[in-house]
Amino acid sequence: MRHRHAQTRPLPAREGRTLRSVHVPPPSLTRTGEGVDPGALADLVAAAGPDVAERARAALAPVLAHDALILVTPASPGFPVQIAASRGLREGLASIAWSRLADAGTVAEGAVARLPISKLDCGLDLAGWIATSGRLTVALVIAAQGKLELDPRAERAAMLISMLAAARARSVDHDPPPGTLAFSRAVSQERERVRAELNSRHAATLSSVLQTLRGATWAGGSRTAPPAVSESIDLASRALLDLESINEHPDETGRVLLGMAFGETESEVRGIVHAARLRVLADLDADEGVQVPRAIAQAARIVTTAAGLRAARRPGADKLRVLWRLSASTLAVTVADNGTGLDVAESRGTFADVERRLGGLDAEIELDSRPNWGTTLVCRLPLHDAAAAPETPAEKRLAELRDREREVLELMIAGLRNREIAERLFISVRTVKFHVSNILQKLDVDSRTAAIALAHTAGISAPSAAEPEPVAGAA
Repeated sequence: MRHRHAQTRPLPAREGRTLRSVHVPPPSLTRTGEGVDPGALADLVAAAGPDVAERARAALAPVLAHDALILVTPASPGFPVQIAASRGLREGLASIAWSRLADAGTVAEGAVARLPISKLDCGLDLAGWIATSGRLTVALVIAAQGKLELDPRAERAAMLISMLAAARARSVDHDPPPGTLAFSRAVSQERERVRAELNSRHAATLSSVLQTLRGATWAGGSRTAPPAVSESIDLASRALLDLESINEHPDETGRVLLGMAFGETESEVRGIVHAARLRVLADLDADEGVQVPRAIAQAARIVTTAAGLRAARRPGADKLRVLWRLSASTLAVTVADNGTGLDVAESRGTFADVERRLGGLDAEIELDSRPNWGTTLVCRLPLHDAAAAPETPAEKRLAELRDREREVLELMIAGLRNREIAERLFISVRTVKFHVSNILQKLDVDSRTAAIALAHTAGISAPSAAEPEPVAGAA
C-alpha cells in the first residue's frame, strides 16, 4: 500500500425471474427454528468468512440429512462459492457453475424462497433456497447421494438458515478481512490464465485432428470419404469455431459492470449522509458497460463509503463530491467534502482501516485535508498489475515443501499435466502423483487449482523453460 499526503484541491463542480417469496420474521426457536440447535445458530451468525457454509451445514444437518451444502454469493468478491462436503464429493461439485444457478431468480429484501434447480448431471438429489439481506442475495443448495426428505419442519429450518447465512455473508462482504480482496483477485487472475491456456491447448488439438482427417480424405476428396469421417470433420470444425468465439469474450466470472457497482455505491453513500443533510454530487467518468474485477469494484466501494461516513461525522460540510474515473490501467476514486478539515493526528488514523482492508491491492492513497477548506481523498486502484501477496500463512505452508515437491508445484503452475511433469523431471507418473498428493496435503488445499492460486499469492511462478524436453534417442 502506497500512501502519501498531496496538496490537491477538491474537484469542481440483474435481471432475474421474481420468485414467490416468504418473509421470514425474527427467528423463533420454538417454531421457525424447531429442531435446530441454538448453539449451532450462534456459530453461524458469528462465523468467519470462509466458514459460513460449514457452519450452515452443521446447523441444518440434524434436521435435514444431506451430504453437501453449497453457499453461492455471486456478488461477494471474497467468497462467491463455498462448498461444505467431504473432499471427494467437493471436487466433483466444484466443477459446476453454481453462480449461474443462483441467477435463476430474485427475491425481495428480507425474504426467502425455494430456488428452482434444473437437472444437473452430478448424480445427487438437490434442493435450494434463495434469500436476500441488505441487498446481498445468497443461494443455499443442499445435495444428497440418496433422496432428500423435505418435510415442513426441514423446510422451515432450511429457510431460516438460508436467511441467517445471507445476513452473515452480507456482514463479511461489507467488512472483508485484510487480504481477502487481494486473494480474490489473485484467484480470478489464475482462473483466467488457466482458462486461456486450456483453450489454446484445445484449439491446437482440434487443429491437429482436422489436419489429420482432411489429409486422409485429400486424394479422393470429401465426397468419397466415409460418412463417419465427414461427420467428424464437421464436428471438429464447429468445435474449433466455437472455441475461437469463446476466446474472443473474456471470462466474466469474478468481474462486475462498473456502472452497476457505481450506482449501488452511490445509493449507499446517499443513505449514509442523508441524516447529515449532505448533498451528494456523483459522477462516473467511464463507460457504464465496461467490466472490472469484482475485487477492485469492492475496494472502490469501501473507499467511497468510508470517506462519506467520515464527512457525515465532521461538522461544517454541506456537500460531498464523488468521482470514479477509469483509465486503461487504473480506477481512480475521488471523494471530496467542504467541511472542517482534519488535523495531522486525525489524518494519519482516519483511513488506517481502509488501508488495512485494501492490503495487497497495491493501491495508492492521497489525502489532503486543511482547516476551513475540507478534505479530498484520492485512491488509485491498479486494474492489471499482479496483486501483491496478501498477509496469509501461504509462505509458511510453502516453506514445508521439499525441493522436488517445489519443482512439481512450479510445473503445475506452468500448466503441465502429470505425464508431462514426469517426462520433464525423468520420474514415473506414479511418483508425480505421490508428490502432488503431498503438496495438496501440506498446503491444506483440495485441488491443483487451489494449490496454484495459493502459490501465486506467495509470488511463486512457473520456471522459465517449463515445456518437457525431448528424450535423447526418442523417435
